[in-house]
Amino acid sequence: MTGLKRIAIGAGILVALGTTTYLTRPQWQNWFDHARGVAKSPAAEADEHAGHDHAGHNHGSADAKAVLTLSDQARENLGLEMTEIALTDYWRTIQIPGIVSEQQGHSERRIPAAVAGIVTKLHIFPGQSVRPGDPLMDIQPTGELLTTAQAALLRTLQDIELIDIELKRITPLVDSGSLPAKNKIEKEYERRRLESQQLVQTQELLVRGLAPEQIGTIVDSKILIRKFTVRVPGGKVETLDAKTLLELPHRRTPRIMTAALVNEHADDIEPKDHIYSVEQIAVFPGKLVQPGDVLVELALHTELDLTGQAFERDSPMILHTMQEKWAVTATFETADGTPLTRDDLKIRYLESTVDGLSRIQKFHIQLVNQVLRETPSDDGIVYHAWLFRPGQRVRLSIPVEKLAQRIVLPAEAIVQEGVDAYVFRSNGKRLERIAVVIEHLDARTAVVKNDGTLMPDFDVVAKNHAYQLNLELKKKLGEGGGGGHSHEGHNH
Repeated sequence: MTGLKRIAIGAGILVALGTTTYLTRPQWQNWFDHARGVAKSPAAEADEHAGHDHAGHNHGSADAKAVLTLSDQARENLGLEMTEIALTDYWRTIQIPGIVSEQQGHSERRIPAAVAGIVTKLHIFPGQSVRPGDPLMDIQPTGELLTTAQAALLRTLQDIELIDIELKRITPLVDSGSLPAKNKIEKEYERRRLESQQLVQTQELLVRGLAPEQIGTIVDSKILIRKFTVRVPGGKVETLDAKTLLELPHRRTPRIMTAALVNEHADDIEPKDHIYSVEQIAVFPGKLVQPGDVLVELALHTELDLTGQAFERDSPMILHTMQEKWAVTATFETADGTPLTRDDLKIRYLESTVDGLSRIQKFHIQLVNQVLRETPSDDGIVYHAWLFRPGQRVRLSIPVEKLAQRIVLPAEAIVQEGVDAYVFRSNGKRLERIAVVIEHLDARTAVVKNDGTLMPDFDVVAKNHAYQLNLELKKKLGEGGGGGHSHEGHNH
């Protein structure tokens, strides 16, 4: 009885396996046939040829006929490329036009005259590049206030020197008791008063535009300054307290400082790698200038602004992209047509106003520029050509939705006929036209639904020229007198 039970149980298992195998036959047989490189089973081909009196001939069905065979030469002539199917994340984007522009309040710099005087020499030419600390022009001061302030400082310093001499003379006498101590105390009080006066006069010269090293030159030479050199602002500025100001006339430092930089909380005003371009020179040798007159206009293009021009209806998506800090891609126009892109850009802010006529709402993205070419001239002047220039057109790809684990192909891999879309899958030396479902399609990219039609990490499809392949396939299918059968290589 035990043996009969075992036989019955084994027979039941075999019946169940056979039933399951038969019921799942469409799923596993398609995969098995595809893995073996077989388009159709013999039984299917026999069914498709039922009713035809063409013994010994192979006439495929509509699916079997959607197969194209290309020689190696044809593939090379076409420039056909293949790609393996893989799953990846895809960002659906919207395309927004934009323009490269200067950063308001940062890209333009005007250098004003700090003193009244006559321009005696220009050190620059239009278009050349200058860096912080480079000389721009020389001015011969003519203002009485600056001259008076210099003379006053010299008198104060001379009085301090006399006080120091007197203190040096009377100190031993006071220590020995030959002179009363009040004589030394009075001289020390007088010196402190003169130091306070020197502090005020030094700050006055700084405010009037003199640099610390120029003040040191006045003290060392005992001659009033006759040439005022205007330089490109910038460089590291140290904290200028009272003690530092008192030491300024006695220090000769190469640091370039102006009145605008005197601040107890001052830090790096301009990085040394900032490169300015001379856009306009408003003066010439012999011109009389007054404090506040514009001397030179400089342009700082090391950082620029990408101004996107979106329609009002797109502003919610742009605002969401900005809040999520999703990366924006910028594609720039080039003379040779080669795409120039910058990735991982972030939207800085979205303007709160909409243009009443165009219904355009602008948003802004920071763009770091780079030097394309540095050209020194014969006289040592350096000119820079920048990769990005104000006025240049740009196309901004704004991410609005993430499609996870999709099949992403180039748009050239897809061919559409009416409501159907196809790719060409490799099967040995043959290319099979396979119908797919398109979730997203633009001028560059197609997103195919992962519904099992294409197998990731297994199938290989044509990466480009799907349209030409489809034309060639239709041409092949049209051979044979329109009977719908391929009689290539047979005699009837």
